[in-house]
Amino acid sequence: MKIKIEKVVEEIVNDKIEAQGFEIEYIEFVKEGSQNILRIVIDRNEGTVSIDDCETISRSVEDDIDKHISQEYVLEVSSPGLERQLKTSRLYEKYLGSEVYIKLYKKNEYGKEFTGILESFDSESEKITLKCSEKNYEFFLKDIASAHTIYDFSSELGGKNDVNINKLKKF
Repeated sequence: MKIKIEKVVEEIVNDKIEAQGFEIEYIEFVKEGSQNILRIVIDRNEGTVSIDDCETISRSVEDDIDKHISQEYVLEVSSPGLERQLKTSRLYEKYLGSEVYIKLYKKNEYGKEFTGILESFDSESEKITLKCSEKNYEFFLKDIASAHTIYDFSSELGGKNDVNINKLKKF
């Protein structure tokens, strides 16, 4: 059985990243155009992740990673951003109680896209419960094409819910 590159990289760099006060949100190794991209997304419990933080982490792990990946790749270290991608079981557990957007691979009897509160995650069955307008829906992770948390911009805009974010010139 072949071990995924992401798992190998996480084992190599996790202690080093944690020692600097960060945690790994997720790691992905993807082909974009003609390039292989190794993306390490980091976060911290308190505060935000700056560009300088990403550069520091990148420089501290790049040599260790190079020793284990023989093919050509581009290393990208980034923050998770305001709307956090839910790419692993651990992240579904981490963001329980958050408002999330879910897109399924295939439309079911209720639709293909859902927005609601992430009510529960069952790690054994890998199933989530999403509360949408007082109704609960259950989804298996294998059926979810993409998912992310939803950032509430109204708190940044003084509680105004009627602001069209697309019309703002500067945030």
